[in-house]
Amino acid sequence: MRSESIYKNYSAYINSALLACHASFDESGFRQKDLKFFIELFTNWMDSRFDGPGLEIKNTQVQRILEDLKKENLLKKTVKNQRPHYRFTPIGLLEIASRFVSVDLTKELEDFFFLYHFSKLYSEKLFNLVSKEKGFLPPSYEIELRHLLKTDNILERQKKQLTLEIEKLEDRINEAFKMSEMGERLKRQHIPLDEIVKKVSSTYPYQLNSQRPMGILFNTLSADVKLFELTTAPKYRAQTLWQPLLSHYKNYLGILETL
Repeated sequence: MRSESIYKNYSAYINSALLACHASFDESGFRQKDLKFFIELFTNWMDSRFDGPGLEIKNTQVQRILEDLKKENLLKKTVKNQRPHYRFTPIGLLEIASRFVSVDLTKELEDFFFLYHFSKLYSEKLFNLVSKEKGFLPPSYEIELRHLLKTDNILERQKKQLTLEIEKLEDRINEAFKMSEMGERLKRQHIPLDEIVKKVSSTYPYQLNSQRPMGILFNTLSADVKLFELTTAPKYRAQTLWQPLLSHYKNYLGILETL
């Protein structure tokens, strides 16, 4: 179920739509068209995230999501007037609420702001929905859910993840500049190219070194490309790949500090 690309890529909106369906049609159960409507409604709020006015999801995709959730025993399916209706099992509602707030949205800031907005407005409503099922759930589930749905916890988790990404980028940028500096210094000292490769690779091994050591990788390159990759390329990657991303993450973190 969770390997389905539509669910994986847009889980924040699909899970929130499932929760909205439960809130709106708790007793009678909801239908496929109800879930499709809420997905389209919530993605329309964040239309800058999509090519059109929201996520254009097909009826077959919605049906597959519902059937997969049923196979996971998270939904119960009944037929009324020859039409399928769905309702969460007690454990299913808790699981979807957990999935909704637990997904890592560091890379998709629009999705995180939607998650924060939805949780801020409706967390108490969601908690009350699950609390109605507490006769079927151990008390620890109720405590866990309240912790999950607390917006302060959601915000802090996102800030911690961003801080980690910032630290990793800062370290990578610093290492790239040092690598270029070392390569240029050894070049000025007229060190043989193969020796430069050996010294740089032992001091600053790249992250895929365990799969293909730098020395072996560089054996496939021409001399001019080797020299370029040891001197100019590392700092250029830092300047054009990682420093802009670092600035983006720092600005993002600054916005989160205002929420």
